[in-house]
Amino acid sequence: MSEIRCIQAISPGGRKLEHRTDAPLAQVIDKGEFNRALAERAVKAGAQLRLGCWVNSLQVEKHSVGIQYRCAETGVENLRAQVAVITTGVNGSLNRALGLAHPRQFLRALQAELALPPNGHGNATRVFVGQGVAPGAFGWEIPLGNNRWRVGLMTESNPELYFNSLLKRIAPNCDVSTLRIDRKGIAQAAVGRCVVERVIAAGEAAGHIKTTTGGGIYYGLLSAELVADVLIRAFRNKNFGARNLGEFERYWRSTFGNELMVGYFARKLASHFTDGQIDSFFDAANATDLLVRLNGRLKFDWHHRALLATLRALLTVSRGAGG
Repeated sequence: MSEIRCIQAISPGGRKLEHRTDAPLAQVIDKGEFNRALAERAVKAGAQLRLGCWVNSLQVEKHSVGIQYRCAETGVENLRAQVAVITTGVNGSLNRALGLAHPRQFLRALQAELALPPNGHGNATRVFVGQGVAPGAFGWEIPLGNNRWRVGLMTESNPELYFNSLLKRIAPNCDVSTLRIDRKGIAQAAVGRCVVERVIAAGEAAGHIKTTTGGGIYYGLLSAELVADVLIRAFRNKNFGARNLGEFERYWRSTFGNELMVGYFARKLASHFTDGQIDSFFDAANATDLLVRLNGRLKFDWHHRALLATLRALLTVSRGAGG
């Protein structure tokens, strides 16, 4: 839908940090079109899709996995498979039944698309932070092109009030009642295992979501690729035991596990900052050209190096001010 080349972070007091690049930092996509494209590719590769169905339970047996599901048209049905992969998003009912991973925390997010008149910041993606904006996380304004924008936020508490306030700030003449608002829970830093005998939980169902921004597509795709590698070997060896499938656990932890944990604790730390402290950090970052110094570490999908470097820089500034 559009490209992100400029990100502006806005502090509670209106301070601004800007990161701009010549090459796209990220692509803004239509999630529905993206999912349909993936489904078409899966079908071309031989997958069978059963739409309008809901899996009720998984029963791990000696030589297979029993899957019970309900279809809107045909009612309850059953099938058996050599292995099952749970990719049910934040719905954790199957995970709970099998003793699989569960989130440490859920954030609550709201988002809507709306038309906005031309503004003074061009096509910059804006991120709003502060206790009065979105406690524990942030709000956003993302350009989609043709004067349309995604406006939303995620927070540790009830997001409705904060969303209305952000909308009034960005689009004071907008009538909230006319918007289609999407609501979602966002899992944070899952605890527990992702694998049992003949079953793997992956992607959002395993908590493989950016703990800084709440995005799930990138780590979901990485997770899927790792699952595919493990299952190909499992079918070749005809071994679907927990130890063999457990390679997935080792792979994802070594690939992006550190990203999830550093991001989670960095966000939790930042959630305790007062608005005054956040403004002071913005002042310090601008005074020391922090973003210029971090430029080599700023990656849209990989955050832990930039987070740790930012913390070190702010601590250095703080000690200097104290001395």
